[in-house]
Amino acid sequence: MDEEELFATRNPTAIGRVLRSSTAGFVIGCRVGQLSVPSFGCLVKAQPVDSGEAIYGLIYNMNVDDDPLVRRLVLAESPPEAVVNDQRQNRLLPIEMSVLSVGYTRSGGQVYHGLPPRPPLNLDPAYLCFKEDEINRFTSRLGYLRLILRTVDTPVPVDQLLVAHIQDIYRLRNYDVDWALAVINEVIELLRSNYETLVPVLEAIGEAMPELGGRLNLGVNGHVR
Repeated sequence: MDEEELFATRNPTAIGRVLRSSTAGFVIGCRVGQLSVPSFGCLVKAQPVDSGEAIYGLIYNMNVDDDPLVRRLVLAESPPEAVVNDQRQNRLLPIEMSVLSVGYTRSGGQVYHGLPPRPPLNLDPAYLCFKEDEINRFTSRLGYLRLILRTVDTPVPVDQLLVAHIQDIYRLRNYDVDWALAVINEVIELLRSNYETLVPVLEAIGEAMPELGGRLNLGVNGHVR
């Protein structure tokens, strides 16, 4: 069993390890084989080994850098498939996933929505959050949305990140319409004075989640119904 297989066996939901971090977020490095599950907008966590603490965040960018071999292969007319596959599986550089920190837990397990007291350390394992109890526990309160919206005018694509995250959690919460509408109402409330951001966000949500239909229409109080 090689190192990657051993890591996957011990960490069945692990999607990589922390490359670098700060209080505001962290970057996960992974192999191509670990890229099939995580996606833009997913809720993930970095968790030190043998620790009850965890730092939660949303994937807002996925970056695949080139390397010297890729640059040579790009110029080849028909590179052998075996060579392409070998390069992908044995890359010299990891695929990077940038994560926006939106919450954390301490040893007691209580969830806090806010920036963590400390960032994760290099090589801490990172996990995809998909278990129903964990998803419900983290998203039952909506305070973490403020941290997403505070990134307006930064490289974080706020409108698309919100849409992708809402879609993903909506599915993981078994298509809980009440939760989705509560999130949208919270976004409206938080962006009430910023229509330049609010309107594109609501339009994107409406296009991405047509199953909500007319319930996305604004009422007289500015909320969805």
